[in-house]
Amino acid sequence: FYLHEEFDSRTDNPNVKTTYFDGAVPLLESGAFETFPVASEFDLMHVGHGRRVENTSGAVCLNVELCVRPEARDRFLEVIRNNKEGSDAEPLCAQYSWGEDIYDPNKFHFHEQYVGEEGLLAHFEGEHFKEWEAFASTDPFTRPPRVEKFTVL
Repeated sequence: FYLHEEFDSRTDNPNVKTTYFDGAVPLLESGAFETFPVASEFDLMHVGHGRRVENTSGAVCLNVELCVRPEARDRFLEVIRNNKEGSDAEPLCAQYSWGEDIYDPNKFHFHEQYVGEEGLLAHFEGEHFKEWEAFASTDPFTRPPRVEKFTVL
């Protein structure tokens, strides 16, 4: 299972203002999970979404973690900002969020949501994604990208 929560700022996160997380802690510590859940916190590096993203059943999502070599950072940021802009223009892309890890510089997290497999395939065909692929082929990472794919229940 994957849970994605996004807030306008860290201080806007209701989990730090309520007892919401207090109830989750016993579940996390109960042994109910095969492996202990991982939490990644990152600051968005783009303007938030113009509309609320709906978690439509059957949507195809990707979570991606990229660790970028410091010397590749500037070009990475240029290419990924272009990829974000192009993705936002895709009619079947419901969400494309990305940001830098708050604890680990040059580690970036992405959450992408598409309307079905056709939305994901359309994303792969975009010129902005082709520019990304060309950049990714230059060995800009300190370790292989981690990509997790799932569908919304």
